[in-house]
Amino acid sequence: MSATELVDKSNELLRGQSSHARVTMEITHPRWHRSLDIEIWNQGRKKALMRIHGPAKERGNGTLRIEKEIWNWLPAVERVIKIPPSMMQASWMGSDFTFDDMVKADSVVKDYTHKILEEKSENGKTTYFIEGTPLPDAPVVWGRVLLTLTEESGAVLPVKEEDYSERGDHIRSIIFSKVKELGGRLIPTRLECVPHKKPGQKTVITYRQFDVDVSLNPDFFGLSTVQMPLQ
Repeated sequence: MSATELVDKSNELLRGQSSHARVTMEITHPRWHRSLDIEIWNQGRKKALMRIHGPAKERGNGTLRIEKEIWNWLPAVERVIKIPPSMMQASWMGSDFTFDDMVKADSVVKDYTHKILEEKSENGKTTYFIEGTPLPDAPVVWGRVLLTLTEESGAVLPVKEEDYSERGDHIRSIIFSKVKELGGRLIPTRLECVPHKKPGQKTVITYRQFDVDVSLNPDFFGLSTVQMPLQ
């Protein structure tokens, strides 16, 4: 596989043709900590929906993505807010993950060129160190992305993502760990995002449930769904 094919396959791992997941997000700051219970649905590369089940203050909040358009639903004020493309790299719910990260957009695949910097094989497992460089005029915030991926038994798993600014500053790292079988496939069930210029701050996502190739109604990804009261 080429570098781009490896990145694409890794990116698809936590999305599938369609998927449903339940995750816990732990946001840690030097002076506070909070936990979110989130339900996530994805369909291919174009559609994603997230609903927050807890805590009570954020319960019902939702994010919907259809192709390049994203909306936030805030039930407390009964408002739907459209998120402009320029905000795709903004923080989602005060976490260290961005909107782009959370809706499983494929910017890291389509907005970058990829080059394998190094390749190591050991015990039937191949590890790739891949550099992503933005395409000219690509709407991205990272000037350079370094990806560590492992290929084993036909699966390509993310190990680490390191994001750099256009000036070359190391802004953040995402570490993928605790690989387990969920929904019939091996996935990293723990994603830890660490911003390097913000000491004492990090966000951890833990997958509690994950199913792929789930049956979803074509009309499921819509503003009416994201605004439905949670059961």
